[in-house]
Amino acid sequence: MNCKGIILLGAGLLPFFVTNAQEQSKDSTLNRTVVVENQYNPEIMDAFKVNVLPDIEEPAVPKRHIDYATSSRLLSGWRGSLMPAITVEEKQRDAYRGYLQLAYGNRNNTDAKASYLWNITERDRLNIMASLYGMKGKIPSLGADEDWNSRFYRTDISLDYKHDFRKVSLNLGGAFASQVFNYMPEAGDNASGGTFVSDKQHYTLGEGYVGVSSRDGDLPVQFSLQSGFRMFDRKYVLPYGMSDSESSVHTEGGIYGNIDERQQVGLSFVMDNMFYDGQMKDYTLLQINPYYSLQNDAVRFRAGVHVDGQTANGSGIKVAPDVKFDFIFAGSYRFYIHATGGTCLNDFRRLNEISPYWLQNEQLHSSYTPVDARVGLKASPLTGLGFEVFGGYRVTKDELFTLPGVPDGYTNYLYGALLQEQANVAYGGGLLSYGYKDWFDFTVDGTYYNWDADVEGSKYLLYLKPQFVLNVLLHARIVGDAYAEAGYRYENRKAVDNLKAADAVNDLRLSAGYRFFNRLDVFGRIENLLNKKYISETGYPVQGFTVQGGVSLRF
Repeated sequence: MNCKGIILLGAGLLPFFVTNAQEQSKDSTLNRTVVVENQYNPEIMDAFKVNVLPDIEEPAVPKRHIDYATSSRLLSGWRGSLMPAITVEEKQRDAYRGYLQLAYGNRNNTDAKASYLWNITERDRLNIMASLYGMKGKIPSLGADEDWNSRFYRTDISLDYKHDFRKVSLNLGGAFASQVFNYMPEAGDNASGGTFVSDKQHYTLGEGYVGVSSRDGDLPVQFSLQSGFRMFDRKYVLPYGMSDSESSVHTEGGIYGNIDERQQVGLSFVMDNMFYDGQMKDYTLLQINPYYSLQNDAVRFRAGVHVDGQTANGSGIKVAPDVKFDFIFAGSYRFYIHATGGTCLNDFRRLNEISPYWLQNEQLHSSYTPVDARVGLKASPLTGLGFEVFGGYRVTKDELFTLPGVPDGYTNYLYGALLQEQANVAYGGGLLSYGYKDWFDFTVDGTYYNWDADVEGSKYLLYLKPQFVLNVLLHARIVGDAYAEAGYRYENRKAVDNLKAADAVNDLRLSAGYRFFNRLDVFGRIENLLNKKYISETGYPVQGFTVQGGVSLRF
């Protein structure tokens, strides 16, 4: 039996896979909204969603924001694992367990979701989820006189079953996704005069898993272990696809124990065994993270290290820090210094989250961040008021860059082609938020980025990287159960080499709705109200003015 067979057999014999408990929180309007409805609203995928910007952690404000799940974008993924399970411990049986949503708009924009959490017994729970979202219509095309008749639809279905034994919990489940779309017509021509099939791409994703985790808090050591098989199949891949299918065995787990009430030691790991058809190499990536943590009223400290090893396709051992120090003073002020890093697997699933239109002319390496250092101050000095200021510097080897097909004579890459290079970025910014009860919430945040590609002649890779990003969000309760929301995002790009700066992102969106009987919402939303034309960081154009209306129901 060869190495691949041994690993696949091992996946069958070690099917331990852990997921979060699918349970409800206290029966209140706030928690129902957050747990049942907001959990199923997908994130936007078109602009701004390449995982290259440092995460901005919001300050801890005493009042929680209520998201009515009326602001969404199409062409989005479920981000990471398909269909995440409902979390937090069940407190009341009368909480709503089902959720339905249906929305439709111009260009056949569709957003439908359904979920149900079934408590079969006190120890058995089954979570069922399904979604369909996408669009079909004409949007501006790059480098062509005629509009692009774009099409993208994705369907997701998942099941997750959990049984609680006395000491451990068992999880069984799986997910399936079907994604159909088309490339812009320009991407269908090759240099020899032939054409490629660019109008009927079909990606199929699937996974199955089994897992166990400890559930007895009195045990001196807690653990979790999970494993499952994943597949990703592509039909009608454009040139430079190299491989049509990817399969993997994904295993992760951890073990930790409390030294006392304030101190803890632990170790977590993730292992991915990757297999391909075609020209791409099989490889294994193992990521290990031992750590020590201390927490008291004034200090939160974590000292750990990421040790990552890969067998091929950029093989070697890579080390990065996992150190965080937070000092709390004056009741609600927190000063922090963090130094983190690690390796990010660039498998088909992650590339598809970055852009469903991704192309590659060689096998991509895992992205490695030796250090991401960040310092900041955040606080909530008054009820409902929060702010944060921060700055940092990050170095990433094999950073991902998306090319949009920049002017002729400069590069001949197809739209959406992914390249890799070392990149450094210094960043800094701030956030301010204020909310008054459940009547009014306002948040504004801005971040400045100074990107630099480390290799001479690679500056054009920064063509779509942001220089400054501004986000504004206003949510208000109008009268009774009527609500409205306004959001704005501005993102400018910097001129690089001899290239003119790409058009700035300038997106204004509005939404409004009314809730009946605390369970039925009727809503409408408008995206790209200013009808601006620009290229998202996926390297593809976005839709113009989009209007959508729909209903959602909790039961």
